[in-house]
Amino acid sequence: MRTVLATDLDGTVVFEDGVHPADREALATWKRSGNILVLDTGKSVDAVRLVWHDAGMPTPDFVIAFTGSVITDGDLRPLAVTAHQQVLLDDIAALVEGEQLVLYASDIEHDYVVFSRVAQTSSIVPRAYPGDLDRLRHTELFGIPLFIPDPSVMSRVEPALRELCDGRAEVHRNQNFLDVVPPGVSKGAGLRRVLDEFAPGHGDVYSIGDSWNDLSMHEVADHPITLTDSPAQVRAQCEGSVDCAAQLIDRILKEQQ
Repeated sequence: MRTVLATDLDGTVVFEDGVHPADREALATWKRSGNILVLDTGKSVDAVRLVWHDAGMPTPDFVIAFTGSVITDGDLRPLAVTAHQQVLLDDIAALVEGEQLVLYASDIEHDYVVFSRVAQTSSIVPRAYPGDLDRLRHTELFGIPLFIPDPSVMSRVEPALRELCDGRAEVHRNQNFLDVVPPGVSKGAGLRRVLDEFAPGHGDVYSIGDSWNDLSMHEVADHPITLTDSPAQVRAQCEGSVDCAAQLIDRILKEQQ
């Protein structure tokens, strides 16, 4: 049976300067060994294409994008999608009007900036287009990310956003992002669907991810692993930690020999 590695991207294998050489080689070796590679990320399909496929990384077997709203094959062709209620974007925009943050909205292919109140940017959304709220409210959306670099703004916006979205959407925290996705959607739910529907007969499942939005993915894995500098809550719910993804991959491959 083929062993599965489900990996987060940002802060786990994709950094400000890209994918580190040791991780790049380890991931390529993982695929050459016949194992299954799943990218489980909050990024959009377009962002995955930019930081992974266009960067010459090994083609994954599956991609779980938008924190689980979209599942694709390795070539980013959709296999399963779950869209937002169309009225939700208007309500979120009204809630955070005037706050120091960036409000994005993402269709199946592109990320759009609804409005930006901060000068700071994030590599988590590597390419975004100007967005028009009048048009986007009629567009099928799969993610509504909010980039909030100021912790005081985050502490104010997060509870209000969770209250607004209660029963209507899920809110997942990822460092200085809040990712709003459709009801029932998470990295863990996406991984469970991949394992049950698209990878029958798989072997052990390892996960590696560094943030709070990875917790549901870790719950699905047989062996949840995080990074040594991850938040304490994430470390507490994993069976171990590593300094980098290459360290975990090398360990698993040695055990398979």
